[in-house]
Amino acid sequence: MGCYSCVVTVHADAAVGRERRRTVQFIALVLGLFWGFVFFGFIDLMSFAFGPEFHLALVLETGWGLLFLFLVGGPLVCLAVRPRSAAPAAIAQIGGAAVAVAVAAIISAYPVALLVAGGLASGVVLLAAVGGGACLVIPRRWRLAAAPGLLVAAATGPAAGYAWASARTTGSQQTTDVTWGIDHWPIQAAFPLTALLAAGLAAGHPRGWAVTTWSVVAAIIWFAVVCWLEPDLPGSIGRVWSTITFAWAIAFVPAMYLTTNRRGRQSRAGVVAPRTS
Repeated sequence: MGCYSCVVTVHADAAVGRERRRTVQFIALVLGLFWGFVFFGFIDLMSFAFGPEFHLALVLETGWGLLFLFLVGGPLVCLAVRPRSAAPAAIAQIGGAAVAVAVAAIISAYPVALLVAGGLASGVVLLAAVGGGACLVIPRRWRLAAAPGLLVAAATGPAAGYAWASARTTGSQQTTDVTWGIDHWPIQAAFPLTALLAAGLAAGHPRGWAVTTWSVVAAIIWFAVVCWLEPDLPGSIGRVWSTITFAWAIAFVPAMYLTTNRRGRQSRAGVVAPRTS
């Protein structure tokens, strides 16, 4: 009778775990679609195809689109489709985006953007609460690898400088755009900060690091190409810095994969390495 009770308990716990996982996947999908599409991530990213009236703000539209589609929406959808291959790095990445937007809002003296940061943070809290706590969000066994760590360190100054310049442009006479009633410049400032935090997260090879790595690399390459093609538009970093940024993104990929140890490979596959003693 005691053994039977144990079996029933195990099966019940497994059923609860499956139900919790499905709920997390559903919430991640809804959040991913909201930030990536409803919040104009995809639409703003495609602004180059909408006519000459959007040309002047193309780089600002691109920054908004890359942040909310590539760096937020993409990881959330990956979490919904393959949760063990994305969590906890994907959720931590969204937390980083919330921090980046909050910092950009403060530097910009633009409190409206704090609503965006609050929305991102609320999603992280909801996923953690439903998924079973901080273990779903906080990567374990994070260890900074030398090569990607050096690349992240090298990018810190330029990323912070661009974020500062963008944030301080808020409210000036410079060309801007507004989406959902929010000025684009604070979001433009948050974009490099989000990418930098995500790259730093990935450099420690937590479980789900591949999703984070490729979202950062794709976003940075897209941004560099747009700025190289449009060096004179507001928000563009020009062709020299575009070339450097593009090269950085290309270098980050082998730096990540060549420093993947056994635990890193298992983490990318969604498996936690057993502890040895």
